[in-house]
Amino acid sequence: MDAVTNDVRPRTEPDKWRGTSTIRPTQTALVLSDVRFLCDCITDIILQLPDVVSCDRANTIETAMVSIAANEPAIMLIDVALPRGKEIATHIYRTHTAIHVIALGVRETDDDVLAWVEAGIAGYVPNTSSVKDMLALIGQILRGEQPCTARIAGTLLRRISETSRRPQPPAGPAEMLTKREQEVLNLVNEGLSNKDIARRLRISLSTAKTHVHHVLGKMRATRRATVIAVSGVSVRRQPDTHLL
Repeated sequence: MDAVTNDVRPRTEPDKWRGTSTIRPTQTALVLSDVRFLCDCITDIILQLPDVVSCDRANTIETAMVSIAANEPAIMLIDVALPRGKEIATHIYRTHTAIHVIALGVRETDDDVLAWVEAGIAGYVPNTSSVKDMLALIGQILRGEQPCTARIAGTLLRRISETSRRPQPPAGPAEMLTKREQEVLNLVNEGLSNKDIARRLRISLSTAKTHVHHVLGKMRATRRATVIAVSGVSVRRQPDTHLL
């Protein structure tokens, strides 16, 4: 596994690009590309941003995740040619909401832009951009902006419209449960009795019975076996670990 490398820009280096971004001073960036020289070049370019004082480089998804765990960056730039690039973009979008994921080298076709947008990126840099364009675009993306062609804008609007017109499935019974009721449902699915549920959740027996009653009502069931069948979870009795 390649080690994560880090470049730090001296504080005295003059800024080569001016702009207002949403990231805080002394924040870090991360460049992910399996092409070493490309990774190095992009790192040098990113360090021209005034708010970025250090930039990690990763040539594999594994080393990128190590870098994120050690020092969560404000910006993560992903080379679109990286295998599983969209997959990692989606993972970061779902698990690290503070990271601005930017796709580098996107072809401005409807399919390519939509695919990356749906992966959860904050913005993209087209494959036709110059270094100057790239720096300006990243600054705009960090301000919540994304310059794009009129055709791409129209495509995105149509996709949003199509999505909003799709019929939404009605909420299932389990989706109407409160957080506590969901916990009770999980314990019922484990085969716990009301007394066991009360002990596990550290509540009174009467409160446990009330929660179970509410779960039965919302699941439109009269017996525990029906609740288990409706929720689709197999009964699995768990050991009382708190007694071990």
